[in-house]
Amino acid sequence: MRIYRTGSICVIACLGLAVATRAGAATLPAPPPLELTFLSTTDTHGHAVNWDYFANAEYPTGGELGLTRVATVVEDVRAEKGAESVVVLDNGDAIQGTPLAYYYGLGDGAEDVIAGTDTHPMARAFNTIGYDALAVGNHEYNYGLDLLSAYDRQLDAPLLGANVIDVATGLPYHEPYELIERTIDGEKVTIGVIGLVTPGVRVWDRQYVDGVLEFQDMVAAAKDWVPIVDDLADVVVVLAHTGKGTVPDADYAAVDLNEDVVQNIAYQVPGIDVLIAGHSHQDNPGTISTNIAGEQVMTTQPQFWAQSVTEVIVGLVPDPAGGFEVDWSASNLPVAEAHYGRDIVVENAALVDALDAQHTTTIEYVNTPVASSLTELPAATSRYEDTPIIDFINHVQALTVEVALRGTEWEGIPVISQASPFSRTAAFPQGQVTIRDIAGLYIYENTLRGVQLTGAEVRDYLEYSARYFAQVPEGAVFDPATGTNSAYADRPQGVPDYNYDVLSGIDYRIDISQPVGSRIGELTLADGTAVADTDLFIMAANNYRQGGGGAYPAIADAPIVYDELLEIRQLLIEWASAAAVIDPADFFVQNWTLGTSPLAVVPSVDPADPVTPADPVTPGDVIGGTDGTSDGDSAGGIASSTTGGSLAATGATDVGVTGGIAALLLVFGAALWVAARRRTARG
Repeated sequence: MRIYRTGSICVIACLGLAVATRAGAATLPAPPPLELTFLSTTDTHGHAVNWDYFANAEYPTGGELGLTRVATVVEDVRAEKGAESVVVLDNGDAIQGTPLAYYYGLGDGAEDVIAGTDTHPMARAFNTIGYDALAVGNHEYNYGLDLLSAYDRQLDAPLLGANVIDVATGLPYHEPYELIERTIDGEKVTIGVIGLVTPGVRVWDRQYVDGVLEFQDMVAAAKDWVPIVDDLADVVVVLAHTGKGTVPDADYAAVDLNEDVVQNIAYQVPGIDVLIAGHSHQDNPGTISTNIAGEQVMTTQPQFWAQSVTEVIVGLVPDPAGGFEVDWSASNLPVAEAHYGRDIVVENAALVDALDAQHTTTIEYVNTPVASSLTELPAATSRYEDTPIIDFINHVQALTVEVALRGTEWEGIPVISQASPFSRTAAFPQGQVTIRDIAGLYIYENTLRGVQLTGAEVRDYLEYSARYFAQVPEGAVFDPATGTNSAYADRPQGVPDYNYDVLSGIDYRIDISQPVGSRIGELTLADGTAVADTDLFIMAANNYRQGGGGAYPAIADAPIVYDELLEIRQLLIEWASAAAVIDPADFFVQNWTLGTSPLAVVPSVDPADPVTPADPVTPGDVIGGTDGTSDGDSAGGIASSTTGGSLAATGATDVGVTGGIAALLLVFGAALWVAARRRTARG
């Protein structure tokens, strides 16, 4: 029930009534609205300081970011308006995303964080700034519940998650809401803050939450909790770690557990004054909309990676019950403004000092050498041509699964692998390769799984992946600047690079002159045999993709044959360290091409008399120059060779590759032994 208040507002109202009685129509003017300011961040992803650990340098001019700059904004706004009238909030995805977050979340620094002998750097940052409340994001669960619990304990402010239910008790696992009491211009004001997280956690981090936590639909949970908090508070804020969404309200069904539902919460749930969005990495300083009850609500989404902090200012006026409410009159509508890190000149010295030791430790960690590369291996063109650096990922993944399945019923089934071009700027330099270089290539803490798929399912998988490309006329020259990240109803912002997959272990060609669903052709085994619908494969895949991330067909429901919870990035580091030398000849096989000409029909091949089919150049294909480098610049063409370490595409296993694999199996055994020891140590 609403907290009723007496005091100066009531006195003013009574005096006004007395004056009106004595003087007829004369009344005292209404007091000016109280001003309340919300400062919010979301999806900071470990960006506590303005430092690119992958580049080993500060972010360039115009791209400055980090909580050290957010802290400057918070300090300035508090000084200007008074600390009591400023509420600082974060909307989740804070403890994953940079080597700093990794080192203290899953790396060597995690043990001390869990034990409580060291403070997680993101908790240290939020505490130093003085946040008032935070919500869990889906990435808060990436490192398991022990780390999350330690992080929660170390925060000075509550970590909220109203739709996260403890299976054992049936109660919220996190605090569902927080009531923040403030005194503004002598008046007591209560701000109620509710936290919600996208229910995709149940899939993406199933290994940690299955059977332990349940994740309710966010709209349904908001309908449950907003009325409760509305009765207790003057202002209701919802921290919803979810994107805008595309599901019409008329078609909305809670049982679907939709990932992105901000627009549905804003419309379907009366009583919300300020709705802070996240998860989708969009930048929306402020939008006012009208809900089903005719009430208005302000929605804001700060820019990810602490690139901005949004400021929302609301005016509060007395309500009929004796408390306060947000003034939605035309003359005093809430306003929103984004403060961008690039516009903030000075980092907060206190926070820089507080993080210095952990920041320095992380820099030393990521600059640890692990191997030497014979040639530079860039990832810049990996989204539209076969490159050695993506094959490096696929090679390690496939080899890990293949070795693990020896002696099992799945031994002998061809192992294929999927990998995504996570970064357009990643590269292994010629010469020394560090942990930083590998972490820059594989930026997520995904674990490795193996699933069984049929040939038909693999083809469907590739067709779905190929929707990443925009359709072009037959014979057209492909332009990388316009030909990728195609948009669809379920992806209005375009398919992101991390949801495009490259497969190894089979050969195929993508014809983007064809419509989505009819683009994959010349799908063969390495010996040129056409892949049959009934063929069986084991796909090495990351847990995000296997768990349904990206909505790829078949893989989420496919039988899991391998899952040892090994982190892919660490496997890459261990393989490189064991091999000592990164040589593309050991793992690069050019097995796929992109074109705009009709696909050839692949004849069946008698396994007893294999023939390597020719790969004719057709008018719609663009091939690389004779210098072996990519020729995809001003002409917008696609090179069938790649920069450095290129091997000819023969359609059959290259002799050098076979020899390299044989030699490296012995070396990689050491890496697998190290991984096994690491698993044993962790229990």
